[in-house]
Amino acid sequence: MNDPQQTPAPDAARAATWRRYLRFWGPRAEADVDDELAFHIDMRAREYIERGMSPTDARRAANRRLGDLAGARAECIAITARRERRMTRAQLVDAFVHDVQFAWRTLRRHTGWTVVAVTTLALGIGANTAVFSVVNTLLLHPLPYPNADRIAFIYQEPTTGNSTGMRVTVTPPTSLVRAWRENARSFESIEAYASSDRALQTSDGTPASVQTASVLPSFGTFVGARPIIGREFTAGDVAEGGRVALLSEPFWRSRYASDRGIIGKPIVLDNQPYTIIGVMPAVYRLPRLTDAVSNVWLPLDLRNESMGLWVMGRLRPGIRMADASRELDSIFVRSTQKAATKRDGRMDFNVKLMSPRDLVSFRQSLLLLSGAVALVLLIACGNVAHLLLAKTASRQRELAIRAALGASRLRLVRQLLTESLILAVAGCVGGIVVGWAGLHLLVAMRPDSLPELAEAHIDGMTLLVTAGLATATGFAVGVLGALQSVRLAAHDALKAGATSVSQSRRQRRVRSLLVVSEMALSTVLLVGATLLVRSIVHLQTLDPGFDPSRLYALQINLPEARYKTPAARTAFLSDVSARVRRVPGVVGATVAAGAPPSRSFFIGALQVEGEAPPPEGTTSFVDYNGVEPDFFRMMGMRLIEGSTITDTTKAASQALVNEGFAKKYWPGKSALGHRVRVVYKGQGDWRTIVGVAADALTGGLTGDATRPMLYTPAMDLFQPALIVRTAPGTDPMPAIRALVREADAALQPPNVTNIEDAMARTVAGPRFTMVLLVAFTLLALLLAAVGLYGVMAYAVAQQTREIGIRIALGATRSAIAKSVLSRGVLMASIGALVGALGARWGSKLLEHMLYGVTRTDAASFVIGVTVLIVTAVVACLVPMRRAVSVDPLVSIRAD
Repeated sequence: MNDPQQTPAPDAARAATWRRYLRFWGPRAEADVDDELAFHIDMRAREYIERGMSPTDARRAANRRLGDLAGARAECIAITARRERRMTRAQLVDAFVHDVQFAWRTLRRHTGWTVVAVTTLALGIGANTAVFSVVNTLLLHPLPYPNADRIAFIYQEPTTGNSTGMRVTVTPPTSLVRAWRENARSFESIEAYASSDRALQTSDGTPASVQTASVLPSFGTFVGARPIIGREFTAGDVAEGGRVALLSEPFWRSRYASDRGIIGKPIVLDNQPYTIIGVMPAVYRLPRLTDAVSNVWLPLDLRNESMGLWVMGRLRPGIRMADASRELDSIFVRSTQKAATKRDGRMDFNVKLMSPRDLVSFRQSLLLLSGAVALVLLIACGNVAHLLLAKTASRQRELAIRAALGASRLRLVRQLLTESLILAVAGCVGGIVVGWAGLHLLVAMRPDSLPELAEAHIDGMTLLVTAGLATATGFAVGVLGALQSVRLAAHDALKAGATSVSQSRRQRRVRSLLVVSEMALSTVLLVGATLLVRSIVHLQTLDPGFDPSRLYALQINLPEARYKTPAARTAFLSDVSARVRRVPGVVGATVAAGAPPSRSFFIGALQVEGEAPPPEGTTSFVDYNGVEPDFFRMMGMRLIEGSTITDTTKAASQALVNEGFAKKYWPGKSALGHRVRVVYKGQGDWRTIVGVAADALTGGLTGDATRPMLYTPAMDLFQPALIVRTAPGTDPMPAIRALVREADAALQPPNVTNIEDAMARTVAGPRFTMVLLVAFTLLALLLAAVGLYGVMAYAVAQQTREIGIRIALGATRSAIAKSVLSRGVLMASIGALVGALGARWGSKLLEHMLYGVTRTDAASFVIGVTVLIVTAVVACLVPMRRAVSVDPLVSIRAD
């Protein structure tokens, strides 16, 4: 007789059977535990019934025997769930490891193919990594300050608009900044600062030039920095006259050899003694967007009215810039009633807020280059995609056999995706290396006009974006290759017949479409690069309207403590210029308000005699230059009409204008004898025009020579420059520096600028953008050519038997070559046509970067398309040569 305890009840047996079938849909911990508990209760109850108990008593006794069923059930469910999770994870990890191992073996068997695919991905990802690291540093995180995303720069612009793009410091500054700091509720804090070059008295008595910055005591809290040694500024320092100074960490380490005993020692700037109270870390710095690196920091006193303050503030969370700007405007109106008319309450300036990223001079170029490297990555993806298609097509029988042995389509897709993701990981590693090298090359190539590029670096965010790009790339190309590879059933793929031919044609169409797309994207880049190249060539061959050769500008920093008025500064420079003219090797010297490529401007509204005066409160920027009578002769500028200034007295009020000025205000007429004035706050002296000078690019080669320019006598200039022309083969600069030192031994050495080099540097930014875009375009073109070569080579290999039969039937080698070449050129032509249409739309992004060339320049489009077609022909030469060298007997016998 069977043991009753070993024989399950019929209902328990049926439950166990159903439990086995239900597990097909996945683990069911609750149901399994309930079935087990029910089974044990039934078995125990049966045992009690056989002992003579009634069914009801038997079940009640079984429940008492088993105890706390709810607790036992919960514990069993938890244990079962943990076990199932461990088993599932183990199965997934085991399957993943198996897939990775198999994929690694497969890729190792095709070393050449793998190297090409990984290199292609590394180049595409690396280009994006290098450019994104710059974008991340300059646009996404331009300031290393706490809550930098809420920082805004505060400046003013004229009421009539600001078409020149120039920004002015807050005026009147200190009283207005005080009002903003006290009353603005949209800001957590508002900081004002100023910077200037000062003469540092060295141990040997020779003055040296150092960059100083004046900041408020709260600046350290604003930037989130604490002193390395010593202390920061306090309100008491300001109240006591501000005769204290902080040193920057680089300056402290380089000049004072990191001497920690420097605290309390004096430092002399512009013959004024200051006491060193601390050393600040490198993060304690002004925004490099507006100023150079500061060496010495001084306290700023808002009680003293002064000009030239820059202002920035940190907005409160949730406050929009437009709302904050309106609040600052309203405070401006209330605190500066003299700047508003009583009639309509209009102001002379409008307050504007701007994000730090909008002040990056390289911003538009960065956005352009970001788009260019994105196209390069798309081309790289297309290249790897048809490499995968070609590879998986050769593995069709292998995949069919695996499917016939029981592998599902999902399993095959997962295996192919694993291979593509391994490629992506390798491409990601290579991309980081390429991006690191490319970033260092980019920083080394940067022009002096883009110092902020030196801060670009690869950080965690850049690595995360690189990994994301690699993953997305690997997944995209893997899905495309996998879907194309598993579309046929196993028995279809194992047959060599019409179905195989149909599949081959379908794959060829996909690969051809990828090549056409690559060609189209390459055409867009080619046209854009050609436009920039032609633009830069135009700039470099442009006549600036004056002779910049052997022309130098000397900027002498005159301390306000000793040269308190503009008249005193102008008088000093006039005396120095008279001495400089006697220096051997000097052809001429003159004083001007500004030397090329800088421009000066009046603030106010221009009024032409005979016209109604401008409404009160109207302001704009009026370009001008304060010059001496010999300025035009020495600069090599032609006089179109009239003469130069003959009387520099204020009573004479003579002036000259350029051709653009005369044509704008007196078209078709002579400008001589007409009078103009710049009105500011209802005041302005009339000036009589005595001459018209030729248009000149005194603001730089990228400027507009026809922009109206007013030339006035060099009287009472704020920061005049001394312009010197030297004789060929001479270098009188050392003698001139010595002469300036003799005139005032306390002055720092003058800042000497080679105007010819400075004019060339105005093209450095656009030329740098052009070089980078050309480099990315060549990379894209190379990838596209490799893609076309791969498609044509694969097509020739697949059609070897067909080509052999055609040759055997009488087809000439030239006909075979023509058919191969025509197919490649046809794909390139279609891509060029689509790309040209895209370039016509995309060239809008380049419009503001073009000089002397329109965005629809026909020559640029023709050159871009021609280069693409020639590249396509070159890419087809090797496959064409293989096609014409096919031996018909060998190809037919091999089949």
